[in-house]
Formats: sequence, structure tokens, C-alpha cells
Amino acid sequence: MNLKYLLIGICILIIAEPALALRCGSKLVNTGDHKSKILKYCGEPTSVEVRIIVRGYVSIPDRSHRRIPGYGEVRVEEWTYNFGPRRFMRMIKFENGLVVSVKRLGSGYRE
Repeated sequence: MNLKYLLIGICILIIAEPALALRCGSKLVNTGDHKSKILKYCGEPTSVEVRIIVRGYVSIPDRSHRRIPGYGEVRVEEWTYNFGPRRFMRMIKFENGLVVSVKRLGSGYRE
């Protein structure tokens, strides 16, 4: 019976993993945060990729995630952080300066 609860708990953790935020020191990075806050909490990223995409809708720049019809350019930045060989690297994706996702990558490395 205890094994059943353990398996259920593991399944919940696996499913919930993408919703996890990034912790930099004692500070937490969440979706909707501005990139200036991430720089303050986490420091400079290891790498940055920037591109402009065109969308068939325009997001309203607040936490409501509302969209209005129409084409618009969106500045997308992907910041990669290497926290060393004992932690996973993380990629933070920004759209127009706001965090839209935090993705766990492979193991970090010694610089």
C-alpha cells in the first residue's frame, strides 16, 4: 500500500516538473517576471540568443495573458545559465522582456 502512494507521488512530481520555477540563491524566478529582475537575481547568463518572430496575434504585456487579433513582432530571447557540474543548466525564454518559460537542460559544466 505504501508503494502505491510512493508511485503516485513520483507521477505527480514528474507531471508538475515543467511548472517549477528557477531558484537563484534565495530568490525565485517565475513566468511573467521582467528580465531586469532575472539579471538582478541570477546575474549574467552564459549565453543569449535573440530573434524576432511575427505572430498572428498580439499579447497584451501584462500577467493576464490576453491576446488581441492582428500581426505583431515579438522579440524572443533565450538565456542559458550554467550553474556548474552539480546542477542542471536552465534556459529562460523571454518574449518582449517577460519570462514565458523556464526549461531544464542537461547537467552543467565547469567553466
